[in-house]
Amino acid sequence: MQLTGSRKKKLCFVSSTLSKGGAERALSNLLCNMDRENLEITVLLLNQVVTYPVPDDVKLVDLQKRSAVYLPWCFLLLIKNLLQIKPDILISVWSFPSLLTGLALKLCRLKTSWVVRVANNPANQEDDWRKKIFYWLYQHATAYIVLCDELKDNFVDFYPYAAGKTYMIRNGFNIDVLVDKASDTSVETPANGSYLVSVGSLTQQKRYDILIEAYALLSPDKQIPLLILGDGPLRKELEQQAHGLGIADKIRFKGFVTNPYPYVSNAKAFVLNSDYEGLCNAAIEAQCLGVPAVITNCPTGNKEIVEHGVTGYLVATQSPSEMACGITALINLSENDYASMKTNATKLVGEKYRIERSVKSLNTLITDLN
Repeated sequence: MQLTGSRKKKLCFVSSTLSKGGAERALSNLLCNMDRENLEITVLLLNQVVTYPVPDDVKLVDLQKRSAVYLPWCFLLLIKNLLQIKPDILISVWSFPSLLTGLALKLCRLKTSWVVRVANNPANQEDDWRKKIFYWLYQHATAYIVLCDELKDNFVDFYPYAAGKTYMIRNGFNIDVLVDKASDTSVETPANGSYLVSVGSLTQQKRYDILIEAYALLSPDKQIPLLILGDGPLRKELEQQAHGLGIADKIRFKGFVTNPYPYVSNAKAFVLNSDYEGLCNAAIEAQCLGVPAVITNCPTGNKEIVEHGVTGYLVATQSPSEMACGITALINLSENDYASMKTNATKLVGEKYRIERSVKSLNTLITDLN
């Protein structure tokens, strides 16, 4: 993308961190692959924890939110930096950064094009007292980014004034980078195809409690090890659940893993039992690496990732028995049918979520906001 004019356009992102989360990983992928020649890019981080790659020419600003106690100071630093930078375009990457960003922009009175990136269905996260706040704030945004078609429909239904200003930009992935990271031989994984893998934060949304219950329903010969990559507030509770069901020796909680891709690429299947999603990065990455998936047919996004019976299986939410049936069906596939499912995942999903497509869509949005 070539932008006219003598000065670079100032583009800012506001994110909680650049670590662990799906929205944060999506931002890192964009930063590493977008054309930055005519852009001066700054990322304002509520807390400067960075484990995902960031190009050297992207400036990072730490807003020093080390805990909730620091939130007022963080907010003041956000206002200070916005007044100093005076960004042409400001993109907040999910709901909490958007809340702070919207309030800060109201106080700053800057002529900045504010773009709200919507990572989850607002009906799942904002259908309470928060709706009044976000309804008021979001109407002051210039544009909105959503991650999939169903989420676009849901967002416009929830916030009707967003109609005509909502852009669908899928999370994009550099397939060559994924394959390269998956080939890291320093990461020791179980024998190929002899385990299940799940990647996600251990929070209520991901419903690992139901996944563990589903695993307990599998017949003993189908209880190949389950590796859970991710951390969160429910870890201790989930570990206790596995102990109580007598399957603790078969479920391995690995915590947050910097490079999960060797674990994913060598797995028999990727499994996830979310109640809702925006667009699940981990499921997309697994499919891009040729790993069939068994995931819930939840609102929103999952049905746009997995093609049922072709690249994996979609199962009902909040149903341990349905998840167990899906896992069993995948494990029982013939060698030829399983190989076809792997090929379909790489071909169909890999092409749909290439980073080049996402970058092109973002460039179009930036151009439209000129």
